Amino acid sequence: MGEVFRAHDAVLDRQVAIKVLHRQLASDRGFVDRFRREARAAAGLSHPNIVNVHDWGSVDGIYYMVMEFVRGTSARDVLLEHGVLAPAQAADVLLQTLSALEHAHRQGIVHRDIKPENVMITRDGVVKVADFGLARAYADAQITEAGTVTGTVQYLSPEQLQGEPADPRTDLYALGVVAYELLTGRVPFTGETPMAIAYKHLHEKVPPPSSRNPAVPRSLDGWVSSMTEKQRELRPESAAEARRDLATEARSLPSAPDLATLVPDVAVIPAPAFDDDDETGRATTITIARVRTKKDKRRRRLRWGLGLLTTLAVIAGGAYAAWFYLLPRDTVVPDVVGLTTREAERQLEDAGLVVRVAKGRHSPTVVDGVVLSISPRADTRLTEGERVVIVPSLGHAPVEVPDLIGATLARAKTLLRGADLRPGKVSHAYSATFDEGQVMRQSVAPEEEAPFQSEIRLVVSDGPAPVPVPDVTGKPAGAATSALEDAGFVMQIAEEHSDDVPAGKVIAQEPQPDRQLQPGETVSIVVSLGPPTFPVPNVVGMTQGAAVAELQDLGLAVEVIELPGATGDLTVASQLPIGGNVVRVGT
Repeated sequence: MGEVFRAHDAVLDRQVAIKVLHRQLASDRGFVDRFRREARAAAGLSHPNIVNVHDWGSVDGIYYMVMEFVRGTSARDVLLEHGVLAPAQAADVLLQTLSALEHAHRQGIVHRDIKPENVMITRDGVVKVADFGLARAYADAQITEAGTVTGTVQYLSPEQLQGEPADPRTDLYALGVVAYELLTGRVPFTGETPMAIAYKHLHEKVPPPSSRNPAVPRSLDGWVSSMTEKQRELRPESAAEARRDLATEARSLPSAPDLATLVPDVAVIPAPAFDDDDETGRATTITIARVRTKKDKRRRRLRWGLGLLTTLAVIAGGAYAAWFYLLPRDTVVPDVVGLTTREAERQLEDAGLVVRVAKGRHSPTVVDGVVLSISPRADTRLTEGERVVIVPSLGHAPVEVPDLIGATLARAKTLLRGADLRPGKVSHAYSATFDEGQVMRQSVAPEEEAPFQSEIRLVVSDGPAPVPVPDVTGKPAGAATSALEDAGFVMQIAEEHSDDVPAGKVIAQEPQPDRQLQPGETVSIVVSLGPPTFPVPNVVGMTQGAAVAELQDLGLAVEVIELPGATGDLTVASQLPIGGNVVRVGT
């Protein structure tokens, strides 16, 4: 992307690093706009594990960033110098990097290009992540060729390779690959072309680091595996969660030298001193001449005598060394069974023996990293310099992962415990294939092996994705039924009389329109029967009071006409409409 210079900030009297971007990037309008936004966002990050951005801008079309000057080296240089890091050292680098990512992700910034070159280690052992914001600006530059993916292919996540948007879990995948490299000295996938490497990222599982470096404990194997899951929803949800998981595992790791010991103490050569009175600015040179005297002769004789004594001392020391180191001496093999491999090596070397650590074997009772056996056996008398072989335990043998797909969550947990595994984090997702509550994905495929008592992450179906209920109020019953069934709902129909809604149309529905329901759930509608009608009863012969009460109870309006000359208890002589005629409420 450009060149980096070390410079002096005259205002604040400090050393800074200036990243000057290539001129060809300045010709890309999209990059320039993105650079401004991302530089402003990156400048807002303030965290002890992030290389601070002090300033940014452009001069004559040249864009630059003024950043904190880190006195140290990159994780890449450390790997080139030392090959691999001890598990505790690697965990320290990863924990500090995750702290930086946690802070950036909370500010909405995804790095997108985590790799050893962008992870700096200071002389004090502090990890600092560089180039926040630049990766995204460069990825969006219009000068990128169509159909290509920006970034270092060895660390790109499957979703980046497939052109999907990056999110915080994209950085976690890249850091998982970096973790593998710190522990083994090499990246998990190699190939003759970037396309070949990308194919492996998409289709192959990152191998456990212990398969290349037996010193890596199985607990770190599981952590690297979770970070490099192909499906991002199976990775830790955040950098904070990944950091908590790693911190738990790091507490049981063997101690190792501090990170500061890995960083060379590079001296900065100061500028030459100038004579204040020399207006030309040239360095002042002082020549010292020495005159020879008789004291010099005495000094030469003294030096000759000291040289002779030194020669005699060397001869005597050589004779003693020959007796001490060349003549064979006996020693006894100490009993180191049950000790850690490191402690066993120390005791055997203190006894003058050469130690070879065998490949190791699994044991159901002895934890990983503890000596199972030694050959020759303890208390055997050997000559110093002879070789002994220790066999470390690899812990419990890996176990086969059961097939959990389609099982309920409770059943899946039972199967895992029965297979000497533990249920891990449970995520949820909608599925049109699996019923609600069924396991639809598992972090380790069925019949593959996983470390004893390791966690298996599960994704459980929440059933089909919910859809909004359509509004069918006022529609004909047939049209309403078609609309609801097409949306995947089950119909429940009721009928009611209505003076306001014509017969055959929907009066009401439950749930209300736009409510989110899953396909297969029930929607109830009420269809109008129109105004209520019924045959009028025959009340001829009934008393006036009884007849009026019966007709009013049916919702009819009663008009009474008394015939001339009627006296006493009046009874109905006739009615209109006559009994049996169909009428409606209110007639």
